[in-house]
Amino acid sequence: MLTLAEAFSFNPLGWEIVSRIPIGPGISPHGIGIAVGYLVGAQLMVRRARGRDGSPDEADIWNTLFWALLGAIVGARVGYVLGHVPEVTDNGSDWLGLFRVWEGGISLIGGITGAVLFGLPYMVRHRMGVWRTLDLAVPGLALGIVIGRIGDLVIGDHLGKPTDFLLGWKCLGDVTGNRSPTSEAFYREALERGDPPSLGCFDLTLHQTALYDLFSTLLLLGVLLWLGRKARNLGFLTLVFVIWYGAMRVITDFLRVDRRYLGLTGSQLMTLAVGLLALYLLARYRGAPPRARRGPPKEAERPPAPPRRDGSTEDGTDGPDGGTPGAEDVGPGPVRLPDPPQ
Repeated sequence: MLTLAEAFSFNPLGWEIVSRIPIGPGISPHGIGIAVGYLVGAQLMVRRARGRDGSPDEADIWNTLFWALLGAIVGARVGYVLGHVPEVTDNGSDWLGLFRVWEGGISLIGGITGAVLFGLPYMVRHRMGVWRTLDLAVPGLALGIVIGRIGDLVIGDHLGKPTDFLLGWKCLGDVTGNRSPTSEAFYREALERGDPPSLGCFDLTLHQTALYDLFSTLLLLGVLLWLGRKARNLGFLTLVFVIWYGAMRVITDFLRVDRRYLGLTGSQLMTLAVGLLALYLLARYRGAPPRARRGPPKEAERPPAPPRRDGSTEDGTDGPDGGTPGAEDVGPGPVRLPDPPQ
């Protein structure tokens, strides 16, 4: 007969992971989640821009998204490498490891940073309005993160410390190769060494930080869409995203075992610094600073082009008075002489 404790005990969340899809050399569900998340998030950004007064041209948005995609790819890898140089290079003995992206190792915060930095020159050059464009982008960014996190959960990525928390997660096996979970002893030995794996299937209950991030960002997405229904100061939605997501990332990274600097991970240091700046701007200006809210300057009107010798102007218009070309250059007609006396 079950005891009261057994009857009301909560089994940890658990499912089988799919580390690779057996197509060709193998496809990572994580990569699929990232790609689909970016495309769906981009579509949401474009749809929000349609019909809104002052929104950038749709072609400019797509061009910005192209540059942002390149920046996200570069930034995601650079962001990870900067915080994990010893692991990536095998303690300096294999510097080619910096470029072996297929072995894993990307950073979401680095990807977001790279996307903004690569897209910024295009936004400025085409006078799209940086804060206006970012406000259009952040709901799509939140949606993309949610979809990407589903890919993380499918492969069992972003594992945290062992826990008995209500939402603790336990891997039940790996569908790829029909493998059973790795023993708890293996994980705890790695934990004692200070380098437990953040990806895989292990026979114990762990914090699944990707799951926490999915729940939080899904709620953030709803808040951003609700706030975006009314007119807000430029930059308001962007600052809300930075503060919310940054705060959540600082919290969840304490549940991970990762390389730390001054007690914090590289992601925590980045999001904390940017989040505090965003909090200051939101508290003081309710959005972007007033100077940054001004719309892009209108192109100055060109002075009228000087007329050519034939009376036409350089821009192809008629003479300066808009009448007959060269009317002002036409001399007087022939002079009629008086008739000689009879």
